Amino acid sequence: MKSSLKHYGFCKIYLMIVAAVMFCGCFFSCSRNITVSSLTGTLDEVDRYIIQGQSEAALKLLVKTDKKSLPPVARLGIYRRYVKLGETARAEKLIKSCLKKNPNDKQLLAVYSSILLKKKNIKEALAVSRKLSGTEYGSLYAEALLRSRLENAGAVYSFDDFCSDDYVQVYLDAYSGSKDNRWLRNCAVINLIKGKTEQAFAVYPKTFQDSTDAYFWSLVTYDNKKFVDAAENLKTAITLLDREISDEYDLKRNIHIKRNLSLKIRALLADSYINLSEEKLAEKERNSLLEYITTLEDEALNSGDINIAGGISSDDVLSVIYLNSAVWALTRDDLKGAYNLLSFCVQHWPDFVPGLIAYGNYAYNSNQLKLDDPMTQELRKLGIRSMDMEAYDELPKIPVEDAVARMEDSLGRFKNFELYVAKLDLEDKIQNYSDKAYYGKIYNTIERNTLGTNLYPPEIARYAVHGLLMLDRKEEAESLFNSYISSRYQFDDQKNFYDELFMHIHEIQKWEVEYAAWFAAEAGKAKLSCQLYEFVVFNEYIKDSKKVREISPRASIPAMMNLSMIYSSTKQKSEALALYGKTANLSQNLRVKSEALYRVGILYNEMDKIEDAIKSLKYSVYLNPDHSRARLLLAKLKG
Repeated sequence: MKSSLKHYGFCKIYLMIVAAVMFCGCFFSCSRNITVSSLTGTLDEVDRYIIQGQSEAALKLLVKTDKKSLPPVARLGIYRRYVKLGETARAEKLIKSCLKKNPNDKQLLAVYSSILLKKKNIKEALAVSRKLSGTEYGSLYAEALLRSRLENAGAVYSFDDFCSDDYVQVYLDAYSGSKDNRWLRNCAVINLIKGKTEQAFAVYPKTFQDSTDAYFWSLVTYDNKKFVDAAENLKTAITLLDREISDEYDLKRNIHIKRNLSLKIRALLADSYINLSEEKLAEKERNSLLEYITTLEDEALNSGDINIAGGISSDDVLSVIYLNSAVWALTRDDLKGAYNLLSFCVQHWPDFVPGLIAYGNYAYNSNQLKLDDPMTQELRKLGIRSMDMEAYDELPKIPVEDAVARMEDSLGRFKNFELYVAKLDLEDKIQNYSDKAYYGKIYNTIERNTLGTNLYPPEIARYAVHGLLMLDRKEEAESLFNSYISSRYQFDDQKNFYDELFMHIHEIQKWEVEYAAWFAAEAGKAKLSCQLYEFVVFNEYIKDSKKVREISPRASIPAMMNLSMIYSSTKQKSEALALYGKTANLSQNLRVKSEALYRVGILYNEMDKIEDAIKSLKYSVYLNPDHSRARLLLAKLKG
């Protein structure tokens, strides 16, 4: 019995303990639930006090409500009421308390960073906000970083200081917070400076904010060879520009800027049409521009202090317009029109390098036209002129000596290696040097323009390598080229040349990569040559989790032809066919188009696709009736 009572007593105590534990659990649970669930009601009451002007009551209730055990989201609600009440010290203390328990909470970091920025405590704001870079609150880190740079006493910064790759994410963060496209333009500029046009295009905005914005992104799309998009963007830029009202402050200057920007937009639109093979639309656009220019006052045309946004003067736009119209005239065999436009161009813009080069090419070509066969000579002695003779005599010619003299005059005022080399090329054509004399001239040119050991201006290096190849001195050309590249890009002499080349390939100019690829092909290194040509010809990127490969804006027609030939020789016939086809579509030169289609015909023939081969060869002969190999193969297949 005693034992039973003892057991009963033990059970009773045990049940009491269990009940107590359960009760305590319920109490604490209910207490916690009440605290969280009632917080909204408490804060509503605080808001009522604030609205009624009872600040002391509101503050007293807030202090009573604020508990460190509350989650950060709940305490942020209390923080906002402290700020409303002007209790900034309490608000900051609350955020610091929350961060101690939750040091990686993005919301808390963002709020505290904002507090520090308002207090102008930039150094600490920079440290706190660093974790926010690349997040939805990244604009706070961007602001802190930029302010830390700009407010650094005594520091002097240049344009380049803000154009490093490190700033791309900073500008993206700034855009995410402001939605101002100028930050995206900053990102694009960093990539454009490095020649990374596809990366610049990657930050393309959904909408344009003004005409300058639309024009900038037109340039990006144009450089990416997205000419349809470029043309549409330029039309949008024109529409936006027409709607924009000039600022009344310095009205005269702003009107000039608007006019010049309009010229610049329309000039690029004409170029976009050219690249879309819409030559008529391009010339129509240029003609309308030239007509518009004639209506402007002399003051509007000659205000030298007026620059277009971006620093390009109206003269630069006009010179390009005249040059492009001259090129258009040449493609239509309108030699008289081309002569008039080029003459106007070099007279009005005597230091416009592309214009001087085009003028020189016209001078050389116009003197290559000959009509001095025996019959013509006899007719001239008799004072008789045939229609062909009349047409020939009326063709405007430019003395090559005049073109050379104009180039020399410009070089006397401004040093430009592109123009210098163009002058050398023109002299080479008319002087008819012996191989020995030409060889001597190449090395004389190198010696006069040496910048250091095996180092020369790129234009001079290119001239020298090309000249040595023309003299069939391939090994010497390759040696000079490799030494120049190694010196210019500071290659490690202890490492393989091509290994170093790939290490620096994003710094190297397109023509340099093409020469490296050509030399690799000559050495029988087909795989290496293919890799180098592919770098120049293609852009590769990931879109929708898929690898996309497209023709790069860097791609030149010779590089595309050479890569196609490598594909063909390494039994990659489908790749060769595709690239030859794209080359034919992109080339403006009918002879190149014809050659590409001839090679397509050869490949189809090797694949026993005779009908396809015949179609390609027919088109090749149509484009260039003088293509004897295409004619011969076509006749063979037909027979």
